[in-house]
Amino acid sequence: MSLITASSIKYDLLAAYRVVGYYIYDCMDKDVADIRDLLIDDITRVPRYAIIEIGGMMSIKGKKLLIPWGALEKGSMSRMDMKWPLEQIIGAPAPFVAEKPSRAEEESIHSYFGVEPYWLYEKNVTDGKTETVTKPLLDGKQIENLVLDKDDKQ
Repeated sequence: MSLITASSIKYDLLAAYRVVGYYIYDCMDKDVADIRDLLIDDITRVPRYAIIEIGGMMSIKGKKLLIPWGALEKGSMSRMDMKWPLEQIIGAPAPFVAEKPSRAEEESIHSYFGVEPYWLYEKNVTDGKTETVTKPLLDGKQIENLVLDKDDKQ
């Protein structure tokens, strides 16, 4: 399993995950930034992070941040909410390359926001031809015992 951007697969996602362009608002109802892209699981296409850019102007690039998917809540139309103030969001650790964070960078981001890392609640059990996977959904419910057939043509 690895992470890819939603733009690299032309945003072929479930409707609930099509949030690129949505604005993120902090706990004081201030707009933080718009979601530029998503980092998603390359197999299940479940979002893991929203990529935002803070600061910058004209041709000067801003600071790219990864916001863990578990730190976002669906607000009203075209809106995602966070329970942290803008100043705390701006102070979040930024990965060296936002599209390819290392595990250490991911751990620091999850620790900063106090969100449980996605790799802790995933279970991959292989029994020959099938793989049992537990994955979260947008509203926090989980799909239990999803069985995926493995491709024998390798």
